[in-house]
Amino acid sequence: MSTRIVSVICLFLATAVSLHAQSQPPSLLITEVFYNAPGVDGEREWIEIANVGTAVLDLSDIKVGDEETAGGGEGMRRFPDGAQIEPGQAIVIAQTAAGFRELYGRSPDYEIIDTDTAVPDMRGFPLWAGGDLALGNDGDELLLLDGITIIDQLSYGDSHEAFSPPVPGVETGQSIARIPADCDTDSAADWQMQSTPSPGQISLDGDCSAAPAPIEYDNLPPIGSIQGSGPVSPMVNETVTFRGVVIGQFEDINSSGVTYYTLFVQDLPGQEDGDPATSDGMAVFLGRERPSYHIGDQLRITGLVTEFYDYTEIDDAGLDITLEASDAPLPEPINIAPPNGRSAQNAYFEPLESMLITLDGPANVVGPTYSGCGFAVVRADSGLKRVFRRSADDLTAPIVTILHESDKDCGDFPHLQVGDAVSGAMGPLIYNFDQFKIVQQAADELVVTAVPYPAIPAPPTPAANQFTVATFNVENHFDYVDDTGNDAEPKPSLDEIAVKQTKLAYAIAHTLGCPALIGIQEVENEALLLDLAAETAVDCGFTYQVTHRESADARGIDVALFSDPRLVTVTAAALRQGCTPIETGITDDSITCPAGQQPLFSRPPLQVDVTVSEIDYTIFVNHFKSKRGGEAETTPRRTAQAQHIVELVNGLQAADEQARIIVLGDFNDYEQSPPLTLMTSSAKLTNVLLQIPDAERYSFVFSGNSQLIDGILVSENVAEAVTAVTIQHANADFPDSLGRDTGDFLAYKATDHDLPLLLLTMKDDDSDHPTPAPTAAPSPTAPATPANDPGQSETGGGGWWVWLLGGLAAVTAVLAISNKLNKHS
Repeated sequence: MSTRIVSVICLFLATAVSLHAQSQPPSLLITEVFYNAPGVDGEREWIEIANVGTAVLDLSDIKVGDEETAGGGEGMRRFPDGAQIEPGQAIVIAQTAAGFRELYGRSPDYEIIDTDTAVPDMRGFPLWAGGDLALGNDGDELLLLDGITIIDQLSYGDSHEAFSPPVPGVETGQSIARIPADCDTDSAADWQMQSTPSPGQISLDGDCSAAPAPIEYDNLPPIGSIQGSGPVSPMVNETVTFRGVVIGQFEDINSSGVTYYTLFVQDLPGQEDGDPATSDGMAVFLGRERPSYHIGDQLRITGLVTEFYDYTEIDDAGLDITLEASDAPLPEPINIAPPNGRSAQNAYFEPLESMLITLDGPANVVGPTYSGCGFAVVRADSGLKRVFRRSADDLTAPIVTILHESDKDCGDFPHLQVGDAVSGAMGPLIYNFDQFKIVQQAADELVVTAVPYPAIPAPPTPAANQFTVATFNVENHFDYVDDTGNDAEPKPSLDEIAVKQTKLAYAIAHTLGCPALIGIQEVENEALLLDLAAETAVDCGFTYQVTHRESADARGIDVALFSDPRLVTVTAAALRQGCTPIETGITDDSITCPAGQQPLFSRPPLQVDVTVSEIDYTIFVNHFKSKRGGEAETTPRRTAQAQHIVELVNGLQAADEQARIIVLGDFNDYEQSPPLTLMTSSAKLTNVLLQIPDAERYSFVFSGNSQLIDGILVSENVAEAVTAVTIQHANADFPDSLGRDTGDFLAYKATDHDLPLLLLTMKDDDSDHPTPAPTAAPSPTAPATPANDPGQSETGGGGWWVWLLGGLAAVTAVLAISNKLNKHS
C-alpha cells in the first residue's frame, strides 16, 4: 500500500471519528450474545442489539464485530443501507438464518453468512477488519461501532479487552444478557447468564447493578525487590508479603511417589520494579496441597523466602494466600534466545526466574519426550538439528527443556522424536535439576511438525569365521516383587514386564541380529534374564546361556552376560569388587576393605572368561556410577572405577601379553571424559566406537545432548580383528511412550540406550576350528518402517558401518587410531 493511500485512510478515519463522536446514538446497545451454541458454532451463534431510546435510529452506518483494533484480522460487519430500528425494538443478527431456525423455528432479522435470500445480509467493513466474525467460546470481545466510533463493547471469558474483570463464561446453550437492557456501566455488572436465551426480547424492569468500585489494595513491594539481582534472594529466610497474578502451576511426583505442587506468580502489569536485573516472578511451593487457584487469579501472599537448590521460592510452612480478584491481566511473555555456555545461560536466565516466557517461532527437538513429560529443543534459527556432547568441557548449547505442567500425568503432551519441530512453547521458567526449563501450561497450544520415523538398518550376518559382540543397557528391567524395600525400586505390573520382555527380545534378535556375546546392564535378577533368553530363542534359533551374579546395588540392578552356547563356552565368572578411600556408602559383604576404605562399586564389573571356537577371551561387563548427585561430584567415583579396570586389565596382560580382552558396558560418562581416557591411556585398550563418524557417534540423549556413554574397549589383538562397528539407533532418539508399543513401533524404544555392535573376524591362524555358520536362525532383516510414519529421518537412525577389510591395511588403521587416542589422552 502506498504512503498516499495510507495517509488518505488515516485522514478518513480521523474525520469519521470526529463526526461520529458528535452524533453517536447512546441508546443503541448490545443486549444479548449467544456464542457457545450447541452443534456447529459457525452456524448458530447470534447477537442481539436493542434500541433502548425513544427515537427511530438509522443503522446504515452501524457495525458489529469482534475485532477490537482497526486493521486487525477478526471480523466487523455493517448493516444494510436503509436499515432502521424502532424504539424498544430488539433485532437479532445470526451467523446463518438456517442455523437460527433450527434452534428457534423462526428467522432472525439479519444473517452474516447468506443461507436465505429472504433474510437481509450484513455487509463487510474491510476498512476496519476483513476477517470472519466468529465468537470464541473461551473468550472474546464484541464491539458496536457508529462510523468507526465505539459506542458499546463487552468482554467475556478470558478476554479483558473491553473491561476487567470480564463477563464470566457460560456453558453450551447458555447466553449472556444485559439486565435490565438499558443498564450501561461499562462493566461486567451489566451482564447475567441466561439458561434459556431469548433472542429478540428484552426487559427494562429492575434496577441496574452498580459498577464495582475500584479496589484499593495496600501498597506492597514488587517481587523484584524480593528476588534481588543475584542468584540468592537478599531476603532469604525472611517472611515477606507481596502481590502477584498466577501465571501457572507445576505438579511434580518424586521417586518415592509423593506429589508436590508449585504455583508461579508474577507482578501485575504496571507494578514491576522496572529493573531488568531482577525477576518479576516468584515460585510458591504448596507442598502436597493441590492448588485451587487458576491462571489470572490475583493473590496476596505472605510466606518465608527460601532457596531450594539455588531456586528462590516461598516455602509452604506458614504460607498464607488470599484471593483478591480473578481474571486479572497477565504479563506479556518474554521471548528468550539463550546464549551458549552454562555460565552465560545461568546469567541470562536468572533475572527471568519464575516469569512467563516464550520461544517465538519454531524450535528443533533435540531430546525426545521422556516419561517425566518433557522434551528438549533449540531455537530453529540456531541452525542446530542435533547437539553433541563429547566431554564436560564442551560449550553448553542453548538447549531449553519444555515440561508439561504435570510430570505425573502427561495428558495430551506431544510425544516427539529428535528431528521434529515444535512451536507455541510458553510458560513459567523453573529451575529444575540444575537447568532452567519452561513449564508449558497449555499443551494444546504446541504445534508440532513431525518427521517420519527412520528405518532401522539390518545388522550384519557373521560369516563362518566371524562373530558379533554387543552391549545392552536394558533400562530398569525389574520384576514386580519388592526385594529391597527401597521406594526407588520400580515395581512394574506383569503386563508391563511382558511388554518389556517382548521389546528386548525383538531388539536382540532383529536390531542386533543375535550376537554371540551381549554385555547386559540394569537388570534385577537372573529369572528375568532366563525368561528373556527363552523369548529370544524363537527368533534366534538357540537359547542364550545366562551368566549373572547378584550385586550390592541398593536398587537391586546387576550386570550379566548373554552368550551363544553353540559358539561360546563360559569357563569362569566372578564379580570384581574394589575398595576406595572415597565415601561411597556401599555395603557389600563379598569384600572386606582396609580401614578407611569402602566398596567401590554398587554394581561391580562382571569378569567372564570364555572361549569362542577355542580362542580365549576375557569379558568385563560394566555399569559405572551414574551422575545422580552431580556430574562433577560423581566424576571421582567413575575415575576410581576406571582405574580399577585398568589394574585388572594390566594384571591380565602382565600374565599373558596375548590376552584377548573386551571391556564393555555403560560407563555413564562422555567419550572424552577422564574415566574413558584413563582406560585407553593407562591400559592397552582401544575404544572401537570412536571409529564411528561424529554424526552417528552417540548412544544416549540426555537433556537434549546426544552423547556416547556406552563403550566397547578392546585389547590390541582384538582390535586387529575388528571388521565392522556400529551403533544401532533404535532407542535414544524416540519418545518413551513407544516403550509400551508392541505393534507398529515394536522395533523402537526397547530401552533408553542405543545399541553398540561389533563384528570380529578371526584370522585363519587363530583357530583350527572356524566358527560354524548359525544356519538354525533366519537372517534378521531390517524391520519395516511403520506405515503411518514412512521414510527416513535426516537426523539419525542411518546406521553407519565402518568396514575394515584388507589384512595388514586394516591392522595398520586400527593401531594408528589407538596410538593417536593414547597420545592425546
